[in-house]
Amino acid sequence: MPSKRNTSINIWPLIFLALALLASGACTADKKAQEELQQEIKELKAGIKGMTTEIKALQEKMGKLEAGQQEIVKLLQNPPAPPLAAAPPPAAAPSPAPEPLSIGQLLKNKELLQGTRVTFRGMPGTVLMHRQTLIMRAPEGAVEVYFGALPDVLTVNRLTSTTLEHPLTVTGIVNIPSRRGGNVKINAEAVEF
Repeated sequence: MPSKRNTSINIWPLIFLALALLASGACTADKKAQEELQQEIKELKAGIKGMTTEIKALQEKMGKLEAGQQEIVKLLQNPPAPPLAAAPPPAAAPSPAPEPLSIGQLLKNKELLQGTRVTFRGMPGTVLMHRQTLIMRAPEGAVEVYFGALPDVLTVNRLTSTTLEHPLTVTGIVNIPSRRGGNVKINAEAVEF
């Protein structure tokens, strides 16, 4: 009868042989996987090279920016002397204010004056207190003057509370009504009595 010791010795070489065969197959990767791995390594190296060139370019830009900042700081600390100014040109005589337009002239040129600031003069008509609007009439038509946005509250109160018997001078922006018709509207910025 064989002893247990003899059989255990005979099995060990077989186990080592089987492990050696399995280990060699498990450790060797197939060629395709190795090529893919090599390709990925090459791509990573190329990416690293690209990043290093970008980093160098950014470092150069940072150097230029820092130099510019240092120059600005120096200029702020020690401002240069202002250059000697040449004698200012003689002041031109102020041009006289243009004559205010009449209501007829305003209505005649309303398309040209659309959206512009104009000054016109005329006799006041009806005052619509609830709308803060003044209607100024002429034979050519009428102009609605909205005076509610005037910065001077006293002028607004005077327009709504007193009888207006003298011509008014109005400065404001011209707005032409829509195609339906209607009066030319002026958003008053100043009213002179």
